[in-house]
Amino acid sequence: MLSRIRAGAFAILAALVLAHPAAAARMPKLIDQNGHAFTFADLRGTPLIVTFIAAHCTDACPLINAQFAQAEQRFAQSHTRVHLLTITLDPEHDSLRDMRDIARRFHADPHRWILADGSLADVHSVMAAFGVQAQQGRKGYADVHTTFVYYIDGRGMLRKTILASTVLTDQLVGLVR
Repeated sequence: MLSRIRAGAFAILAALVLAHPAAAARMPKLIDQNGHAFTFADLRGTPLIVTFIAAHCTDACPLINAQFAQAEQRFAQSHTRVHLLTITLDPEHDSLRDMRDIARRFHADPHRWILADGSLADVHSVMAAFGVQAQQGRKGYADVHTTFVYYIDGRGMLRKTILASTVLTDQLVGLVR
């Protein structure tokens, strides 16, 4: 199953990230914590680490956010060029304000760590491209979900898919160096 996710994400990411300008109009647009629209093509040229979280999740998501915050600090200290991208996996409930609140809570530098929302169609399109699965939990939020992190090189090629763990920060820093 993981190889199918990797292959599917790789093919779709290549189309998303490396799209020609004419295709850019059809690319899913996301909205960052400052309210600016962007596409994956806008992030081309710099390594990109992508994950998906639910703002109302009380299980793995806060831990992933904390580890992304630690990784961001380490990248900043070492002057490493990289983008971290956290995308909602519950666009039915997570608002741009929720993503902005997470960015504030974890002191996300928007030049390095982007927390994104978007239209239902665009977020679901990106989730499908990565093979992200999410289901409603007991409280009605999409808090039953996959917890993969994706490393994409500066040319837009998916290089590694990892499962979030307690050593995520070290793994992310090791991938980019």
